[in-house]
Amino acid sequence: MIRLMRISGVLLAGSLALAACGIEPGEMTGAAPPEAVEYDAMPGDAVRQQEAFTGADRVQEPGGAGAGQGEPLVLLAYRYAMGLEAPAEAIADLHGRHASACREAGPQACQIISAQVNDPDGPRASAMLELRAAPDWLDAFRAGLPGETEDAGGRILSDTTSVEDLTARIVDAEARLAARTTLRDRLQALLETREGDLGELLQVERELARVQEQLDSQASVLAALRQRVDTSTLSLRYQARRDFVEPGQFNPITAALRDVGDVFAESVGALILLIAALAPWLVVGVPVLWLVIRSIRAMLRRRRQGAS
Repeated sequence: MIRLMRISGVLLAGSLALAACGIEPGEMTGAAPPEAVEYDAMPGDAVRQQEAFTGADRVQEPGGAGAGQGEPLVLLAYRYAMGLEAPAEAIADLHGRHASACREAGPQACQIISAQVNDPDGPRASAMLELRAAPDWLDAFRAGLPGETEDAGGRILSDTTSVEDLTARIVDAEARLAARTTLRDRLQALLETREGDLGELLQVERELARVQEQLDSQASVLAALRQRVDTSTLSLRYQARRDFVEPGQFNPITAALRDVGDVFAESVGALILLIAALAPWLVVGVPVLWLVIRSIRAMLRRRRQGAS
């Protein structure tokens, strides 16, 4: 009986610890989605925007220099999107150079999430490149994009920065993780004493397995959130510049002139087939029609003579 009360006390203490962090037993849902702020800039504002989002204001780590002085904790995730326009023949080369720069920096500095090139040798080439990189490397890479694009004969069409505040979600995830860790340690200590009957031990083991599962899941969530803060993403969209007169613009007219002979021959052939199909009906139908018309005229002539 005393042993059962001790087990119940441990479970109750764990439940109270989870409740203190705003967690219901068995709950695995996260905090409410954070607000996202987007900053849109014209190509000419790229340098000023770059200066506005660099340096120490990107993220304040827990326990950092400002944390112990009462400064607010800010954990931000940055996402950039840029649109580039260049001559069609330069799209593939520009895309390849940007992807190579990421690979050469190494996986610790930059990783390619996705890459795609469409119609690289055609007049309407396009491409897409998405990167995840360390903030310092990505800031330097973005600063060099306008010059590289201009050297290739293109320009920057758009430059957008999205900021997501993950502070509340990370702090909440850390609190959940700490509470579950405390509860797991208490359950492990209780299980190691090997006191009580088999039913009580099985109850503690089931509870320990459930808490450990939640602990692993919450650790994965926290790691993913931390990665979003420690790195930034960049989406690049490449499109070909549209010229007033493009190669192949008059291809439909050329193709129509080339097909004139074939269309004329097919029309004549269809007419010949039509005549061949109607010829038997004309041989039979014309005499019959002539006889019908002659009979009608003769009947009308007799009526006029009888009336006179």
